Amino acid sequence: MSKKPEEYVPHREASVNELPACPVTKAYRNSTFLNSSHARHIRILCEYEETMQRLRAASVRATVMFFGSARSKDHEAHQKAVAKAQAQLAAAEAGSEPAAAAAASLSRLEAIKWMCDYMEKIRELSRKITQWSVDSATRHLEVVSGVARVARLKRAREEGTSSDNLAKRAAVEVEPVVEPAAAPAPAGRTSSLGSIVYKPHSSDDVNVTPGGTASPFRRDKSTSDADAGSLPVYVCTGGGPGFMEAANHGASDVKGGKSIGMGITLPFEAGLNPFVTPELAFEYHYFFTRKFWMAFHMQALIVAPGGFGTMDELFELLTLKQTNKIQKSLPVVLFGKQYWKSVINWQTLGVYGVINPLEVDELLFTDDVQEAFEYIVRSLEAGPTLWKEPEMDEGAPLSTMTS
Repeated sequence: MSKKPEEYVPHREASVNELPACPVTKAYRNSTFLNSSHARHIRILCEYEETMQRLRAASVRATVMFFGSARSKDHEAHQKAVAKAQAQLAAAEAGSEPAAAAAASLSRLEAIKWMCDYMEKIRELSRKITQWSVDSATRHLEVVSGVARVARLKRAREEGTSSDNLAKRAAVEVEPVVEPAAAPAPAGRTSSLGSIVYKPHSSDDVNVTPGGTASPFRRDKSTSDADAGSLPVYVCTGGGPGFMEAANHGASDVKGGKSIGMGITLPFEAGLNPFVTPELAFEYHYFFTRKFWMAFHMQALIVAPGGFGTMDELFELLTLKQTNKIQKSLPVVLFGKQYWKSVINWQTLGVYGVINPLEVDELLFTDDVQEAFEYIVRSLEAGPTLWKEPEMDEGAPLSTMTS
């Protein structure tokens, strides 16, 4: 029979004072402090940790990322915007500021009209990827999830493990490592940190989910209730309008489809687009924490035409890919062949020797939804690829991936 807990007895009588108590606020509820420069590191950690825990709760382990201009519009929205600007111009006095603003708006709308067709294509591509993911939810595809695959692939190569067996090994639950007690250090010396073996973090690709599975595609009897309804791969965007909205919209067209939106607080954008799945909607203050989470679970990248923001995100991911911070076999689709080949002279970068021309050859330039879809799916279903350390001599290629 369990012992009844003893009743709590305070160590002293409650204080009594005729004057009101002094008002006080706990530190973690002090909004003035939490929004000050002194608490910046706390806010950064919140953006990191809260995202990780919410993604884990939703069993998100793999994403296909969509980048693209926030200025693009579909045909219907473009026609409405043109009609509105034309009405404003007609109602304004000639030569007035309202007339000039309406004329400038019409000019901008004319400049982006060519993107309307691409809006429909991005929505269709997202819809096809999401439908494939929903249909794949009952299959086990041999893919190792996330940025952590880089270290895992390196370990496998060092151990002489073949790529064919890598994903199978990753999908097996790993028993906790029990290390023998370290011998005491000799007098007058300190022990080396090199002997410490840290346990896997929740963001690693081993036991990262409640079900303890490493592969984003693993669906078997060991899968927990928390994984029920989750997808092997999620469409992810920056959460804004334009091409980002088109991608989220495409995912929402699929029965059972979900998508992620990782927005950023900007003065000229009000919240995330309405097609983001609510429990997978994030809004960041810091660009770098947002970029980290955009990249962490990324399995493939699709980039529609865009400006400075899109270029920034694209080249950062290409740099991570080049330097093996993410898997070098990451499939990258530049959707809008004429745009991407005209705004950036890729070949000239190679001619001047600042990149390896083979790195450009790894990019897929296309205008075709089916071609992009098949390329992404083929890459995902092929699984991870072992990589080889680059040669250190001057003439060595920047990328020496083995296929």
